[in-house]
Amino acid sequence: MTGGLFHPGPESAFLPAARAVYADLLARTLAHPYALHRRSSQAFALNLFAPLTDTGNLAVLAALGLDAVTVEPTVFEYSDPADRLAEAKPNSPHRTQVDVLLRGTDAAGARVCALIEVKFTESDFSGCSAYTNPANPHRDVCRTPGLFGNDTDHCFQLANHGAGPRRAYDTYLTDSPIRLPEGAGDNGGCLVRTGLNQPMRNLALAHLLLATGEADRVVYTLCAPAGHHTIWRRFTEARAAFPDTPHRTLRTLTAEQVAPMHTDHGTALAAHYPIDDIAWPCTA
Repeated sequence: MTGGLFHPGPESAFLPAARAVYADLLARTLAHPYALHRRSSQAFALNLFAPLTDTGNLAVLAALGLDAVTVEPTVFEYSDPADRLAEAKPNSPHRTQVDVLLRGTDAAGARVCALIEVKFTESDFSGCSAYTNPANPHRDVCRTPGLFGNDTDHCFQLANHGAGPRRAYDTYLTDSPIRLPEGAGDNGGCLVRTGLNQPMRNLALAHLLLATGEADRVVYTLCAPAGHHTIWRRFTEARAAFPDTPHRTLRTLTAEQVAPMHTDHGTALAAHYPIDDIAWPCTA
């Protein structure tokens, strides 16, 4: 890959089908500051999913075990517009965002939904900023095993860093099974104080959609290059910690699976990302 760390502009950073999506995210202040970086995961997500037609999106859902017959337009950087997880604070509107949201219905009329997290080169998911916040008065909770340190009353993350309404993650995860790590996988503290925090927040959003009747089945998915072994290991840890339920599952999807679903079978994508750790070219 040549030309420096950043693309000179959107025209070279994004495939044609992704440029309008990026312009829309930019207008809504949802574009990442490093979206023009050549290793940007946001750019990778747009280039991977924006070129898909309805047929391609149905194929993605089918690959995730969701046999939809209709599909809605793809949503990039989705967050709950009503902020029912109560994440926003007076000084920060930030809410959990999903890189790619696909919704559809199956032949029986059930509503299916895929929450897709796209990683390109990152080696982990984002951790808990409340754990690292020096204002946290209950670090002992962070150091206690269990989800939210088994103390939802004193979890600084649920308290929204003490600067807003109480977050509702635990409310929606009440009936979600949890499996604590053992042996070398156990870091001796709260289950989600480090890299499992981002999957936890996405799963809380998934359970919110189920609880409110906006979805009958939800799949939370990691999409990344097949050769990115580190992030796949991290997702394996997430799948172990959050076992599937009858209506919410965790699934994997490689970039190499998605690319052939483009109308050109991924040819333009392969030319755009000539990287050794991606198993291009993809063929139908």
